[in-house]
Amino acid sequence: MSSSPHADVQAFLDEAVESEPEGLTYTPARISHMIRRELPPWGAIECVQVAHRPHRFEMRRQYHQFVLYRQGSVSDGEVSIDGLRLAGPRALDQFIDFIPAGSLFEGWTGERARVGYVLVSVDEDQLAKACPSYRVQADLKPLISCHDGFLRGLLERLDQVVRRGRTETLYLETLVMLLMQEVCSLQQLPPVAPVNTGELGMAQRQRLTDYIEASLANEVRLADLSNIVNLSPYHFSRVFRRTFGMSPYQYLLLCRVNRAKHLISTTDRSLLDIALETGFAGASQFSRAFRRIVGQPPSELRQP
Repeated sequence: MSSSPHADVQAFLDEAVESEPEGLTYTPARISHMIRRELPPWGAIECVQVAHRPHRFEMRRQYHQFVLYRQGSVSDGEVSIDGLRLAGPRALDQFIDFIPAGSLFEGWTGERARVGYVLVSVDEDQLAKACPSYRVQADLKPLISCHDGFLRGLLERLDQVVRRGRTETLYLETLVMLLMQEVCSLQQLPPVAPVNTGELGMAQRQRLTDYIEASLANEVRLADLSNIVNLSPYHFSRVFRRTFGMSPYQYLLLCRVNRAKHLISTTDRSLLDIALETGFAGASQFSRAFRRIVGQPPSELRQP
């Protein structure tokens, strides 16, 4: 990843097409560029770059929107979300905005405006369908220029993993569940599900480990794991970490690497076959994970 945020955003936008995104308009027209990547089943991530000149914008979408400003500043202007207004200069790369589903986000900027941002859409109804224990929060309020380090860090991490092509469902779902929980926490709303402060019982652990071991070659979803022990995905992640000492994604990765080590030592199958057999997308992803966990590349393990 580039060390320059501006260069990184511009590289991402090289794939962009000039089209009017749904539910988001700029005036004058055609001053914005966007690339959109779907993140099923719960949403999408978009990268937007706006020309450096005065403009107005308006957005109303049916899903929650997180705005992660990657670069830029506004010397004069105003933004509002359903009447909640903020006027004056903003150092955009220090803040995030949150626009609840159906809310109107609008504003204008003056002469000196540099705007580049990542837009993350979250469909809570789809989260609830995938995770029966997830409770949709109906009372979310907008956030303008929110300066919460944890929330910003989650959005930056989500942005990074998508840019790098790491689209493991379990990892992405964990991030989005944490996003929604943090919004509730900032607004002092009830958590999305009852809190379980203990650890997983022996029978629950066994069911989880049996399922994971049997599913290493397949996609493993956070919702599937949490449903096995009847917890919400967010609280499942906390209890899992307390029980196993690592996140569900880290544990899954460890199990995949351990299975791969066994196959390398006991078979003459190619490393690519072993990578695919243990759930990795390809040889390069397999090699990176293996080296990080084992301390050496998989090819060295096979050397006489």
